[in-house]
Amino acid sequence: MKIQPGVGYTFDSSDKGFTLDTSDPFPNRDGSAFYQQFECKVVAETEGATTKFYLKTRKGVVNYTWSKFPFFPEPLYPGENSYENFERQARINDWAVYQNGMRTAGTATDGPDFEWMGNNGKIELPTGESGVSVLVLMSKIDWWDRDGWHAARRLIDAEMPFVSVVSSNDTTAIQTLTTQQGCSTVAGGIIYLDTGGLTFDPPYPTRIGYTFKKIAQLDWNDTTNKWDVTQYEYGPMNLPVDMVQGTVSVVNGGTAPTPSTYDLALASQFDFVVNHAWFEGTWAIPSYTLNAANWWTHLVNN
Repeated sequence: MKIQPGVGYTFDSSDKGFTLDTSDPFPNRDGSAFYQQFECKVVAETEGATTKFYLKTRKGVVNYTWSKFPFFPEPLYPGENSYENFERQARINDWAVYQNGMRTAGTATDGPDFEWMGNNGKIELPTGESGVSVLVLMSKIDWWDRDGWHAARRLIDAEMPFVSVVSSNDTTAIQTLTTQQGCSTVAGGIIYLDTGGLTFDPPYPTRIGYTFKKIAQLDWNDTTNKWDVTQYEYGPMNLPVDMVQGTVSVVNGGTAPTPSTYDLALASQFDFVVNHAWFEGTWAIPSYTLNAANWWTHLVNN
């Protein structure tokens, strides 16, 4: 005999009495799929005598910040505007960075399969060998390409958080995407006081902010000849990149330089930030490609 005390629980009876069965506390009574955002799994497909392995990742939501760095809002003479961190939220629908030719888009348009990135797509994993790992990363560069300087050659759209799939044996990709840069930093501006009134040399950028989190790591298992998945993050994820502005100083007398320090930085397209070499490297990782389709949907503050 079974007694139903509530959805997902039963009492089982035997000659020894009653026991509470809690093996199904969250049943899917409506047949819908339960899943966790950004969940990663590996599937195997056999082609003749060859077995290939593919990564699948669930879609998910990420909360992030964006300061429109390195563009300082125009100063309101005789005052100034300050940088501001905008809080945003987006749903990530697809991988953004992966090795050339490794992504296969799916065809799902709704239902449980549609909740996998790339419309139930997949990314082919490298040949398994001892010591090889594959990282699934969520990254954010605090950058606004306002004038489209990098539109023709950029690897990713730096204004949005993006998911990368990189192999540990690709040292360039690993070193570029797993090197934390910290917060965006801006030198403080200068207010010049003289008999003609106030002149202002606005702050200028000194470091481009970047952060990442490891969503999952796949490690090749020599014993089972399969990929083991270790999941580190599920969604919704939080990925803030702070912006720090230096103290604005006041000079009694003199005039602001012409052009201002900010104008010089703008003219050089910010080549003088201390991590400019790293920043340029994110646009040119050999053998990696940009997912040509938009991989996000704005949810909050678009």
